[in-house]
Order: sequence, then C-alpha cells, then structure tokens
Amino acid sequence: MQDTESQFWVNGARMSQSGSCDQTLLEYLREVGLTGTKEGCASGDCGACTVLIQADSEGAYKAANACILPVRQLENQGVLTVEGLSELGKLHPVQQAMIDHHGSQCGFCTPGFVMAMAGWLSTDAPLLDDDPAQAGVGGTQVVEVGQESREAISGNLCRCTGYRSILSAMTECMTRPKIELRLPWTVPKNEGHGSKAAKSAAGPQMNQRFFQPSTMSELETILDQFPEATLIAGGTDLMLEVTQKQVQFPRLISLIDVAELQRLELKGDTAVIGAGVTLSHLKQVADNAWPQLGQFLSRLGSPQIRNRGTLGGNLGTASPIGDLLPILLAMDAKVRIGQSSGVERVVALEDYLVDYRQTLLRRGEFIIEVELEGLNDFHRYYKITKRQEDDISAVGVSLRLKLDGYKVIESRIAVGGVAAKAIRLRHLEAMLEGALLTRQLIAEVRESAKISVEPISDVRASAAYRRDMTANLITRGLEAALGLEQPNVYQVQMHA
Repeated sequence: MQDTESQFWVNGARMSQSGSCDQTLLEYLREVGLTGTKEGCASGDCGACTVLIQADSEGAYKAANACILPVRQLENQGVLTVEGLSELGKLHPVQQAMIDHHGSQCGFCTPGFVMAMAGWLSTDAPLLDDDPAQAGVGGTQVVEVGQESREAISGNLCRCTGYRSILSAMTECMTRPKIELRLPWTVPKNEGHGSKAAKSAAGPQMNQRFFQPSTMSELETILDQFPEATLIAGGTDLMLEVTQKQVQFPRLISLIDVAELQRLELKGDTAVIGAGVTLSHLKQVADNAWPQLGQFLSRLGSPQIRNRGTLGGNLGTASPIGDLLPILLAMDAKVRIGQSSGVERVVALEDYLVDYRQTLLRRGEFIIEVELEGLNDFHRYYKITKRQEDDISAVGVSLRLKLDGYKVIESRIAVGGVAAKAIRLRHLEAMLEGALLTRQLIAEVRESAKISVEPISDVRASAAYRRDMTANLITRGLEAALGLEQPNVYQVQMHA
C-alpha cells in the first residue's frame, strides 16, 4: 500500500521517507548510513540514540530519543545527529572537551552524551553573552556546574566513566561564549520549514497510513473516516509497543500539530492544560506559576522524554505508575473529550480512569485538555524510584490541602503504583477535613494509610515496601503543611 512521502532535513540534507508509518528515526538513520546514533535500550531510557530536533526555522534545538520517535512526525523539521555536529572539519567544543577530559571509554554512549550536552549548552545553559566585550577578560568566566547541567545529561547512562570526566567536559564548555557553542543549521535557510497545510487540505486518502492534522476539524474528519486508527502524541510510551513488542500500527494519527490541543493557561487558582502540551513546556511555565509541579517535573523522565512526552499521553496510556495521574487527581482534574462527530463531553478524571490502562475513551474520541483547580492551595508531590532521575516510580503520592491556619478545610490525597489505577484515598481525606492539623492527627492518618492500599509485589518493590512508603510520603506531606518539612537526601549539602 503506497503512502505519501514525509520530507525533512538531516544535517542540512533534504531527506524523505515513505515506508512504515511507525518506523523510528533511529532505524531510519542507521539505514541511510548515519550509524553514530546508537541503539542501547530501544525504550528511551539510556540516551545513546539522542539527536537534536529543530521544529521550525526560528526554533531552538530540542534533544529527543531517536529510538522512540516516529520518523513520519518530522515533516518539514530538521534533525541534527553527531555526524553533523562538527563544521568544516573542526570538532564542536563539546566533542573536543570530551576528548580532552577523557569523557569516553568504550564510546557507545558518547554520541548521545555529546548531543544532549550540545543541545543544552546552545539553549538552556547560563552562558556568556555573544558579545565578548560583555564577557570579561578573554571572553570567559568560570561557571560552576549546578543541578541544571546535571539534569541536562540525566537522560544519558554510561557504564564506564562514572560521569566525573563528562561533567568536567561540561564545565569547560560552560566557560565559552555562546557564539562558540552555536549549532550547525539543520535546514537550509533559503528552503524554510514549509507548511503541512497542503497535505491536510487534500483530505484523508484510503491508502494513507500516517496523518498529521493541524486543526481539530481536520482531526475529526480523519477520525470519522478511520476510527480504528491509533492516536500518537509524543510517542514516548506508545512507541514501546513497536520497539519492545514488535507491534505494527497500520495507521497512525499524530496529534503534535493540532493547535487547539496546545492551550496552556495557569491563572490564579485554576489551570487549563491542553493534551498536546509537552512536559518540557509545562515545566517551563509551571516553574513560576506552579512551583511544586515544576520541581516535580524535573524527575519525570529525562529532558529527551519531556521534550516529546505530553499531558495527553500520560492520560491516554493511563498507566497506574503514570507520574502525573495522582497529581491531576489531587487537583480535581476534569477531562474534556472530543470525538469525530464534533460533540464534546467533560468527565472527572476519577471517573475517566476505569481499570488497569483502561479509560472511558471510546473509538473515535480524543483528549482535548484538562481543567484543574487548587493551584493556590498547599500541595506536595512525591515519587519513589530506584534512581533519582529518569526512572519509573514504584510509588507516587500527591497531596493538596486547603488550609485556614492549621485547620484543614479541604483535602485531597491521591496515590499511584499501589493499585490497578491511580486512586484517591477518600477515607484519609475525610479524617483530615474539618480537623486541626496536629502531630497526633498525622500519626493517626499514618496508621490508617498503612491499611488503605493493597499493592502488589514486583521487580520495582515489594507490597510491604509500597505500603510503608505510601504511609511515609503522606506523613511527610502533612508534616510539611505543619511547618516541619525535612529535606530529602538530594537536597542535603555535604560539607567537608
């Protein structure tokens, strides 16, 4: 069955793909001989396949995992791989610093580290101004590597170096002016990124296997004709079906360009978050308007995952360990759902989540956005993982309290990882509402929490551990509300 071609650029060269609609960018790159991008885990965990994506002619470069990125989603976008990083035979400063500081041993993970570092340094790092006159003597200054720079490589794993030499390379690069760290342009400037409108205007064709609508109206038309098609946003979870289980999707409908799904409004005590909003964009806004969420999102996946993953994806997969689901439950989220007929409905998230990875979504329906409340309340969000960054939670706890002094007016406690779906612990909420928050009450809630859940044992944690952690995290949140917050081990500063 023939399909229309997808056109995009790789390292400045125009490329096309008309094969499988679920072919990954990693597979494509290696087929065309760009083997510097490696496959380690094929699940977006190790970062060996990291490339940089430029979504528009003026846009920044965003790191992404090529192993779970459908190449067909790159229509009119640019891709930069490690082969395209150097210019005119001169290594990029990150490449040279990795050599100088012995940041590579076996070398397998190195291209991924290099691309993640180069992307972050070009867009997010606290670097010098382009004007050397403003940069101090010699145009350089010493910048200490902080949590942000470590976060830049939190999606990359190495089994050889222990990271110290890699961070040393990062430190050196951070002393350079931005102009030296600019990346090669992925799309010829006289070409432009173009528009997807022409293909959309033609309407869905019976032989078409991949669709990328730009409006909700187009999405509804496609769904009306192909209600059995699979919806894909960032693909950070869905594409594991392809790479881990060898599932083949006969038709995919990409949601990443649908403008109406990009709404993001955090105002006062309420929020509206579109299903297509990426986690990195949400974090950027939440850092100021919703700090607890912004802080939590730094532990949701990695920069590569957050740059592609969306709120709608977390809701659509409905995994019981989905990091956002307990938070959304605690914030009384309502899910706005659209369908191919154009009719919409709004349901409470608690009702939307039916069972293990099962939701109220019917064939031909899609998530438009969620509505939240309580941004001005007290809230704490926690997750327990085996490693600090880029790991799946064994237990997640979210707590929101509306307080009058220490009197609890309203409470929400939601947990993930302890049942077939994320749930609210309503009897604990009832214990708190109307009561004065005291150490004695917290102790009573803690004991009740231990018998509130019946988790399973699996490779991540035993049932007993999950039960204790649920009680501990709820206690920790309540103590914080009482003014007794304790730092976690990663916040403790070690002094000689």
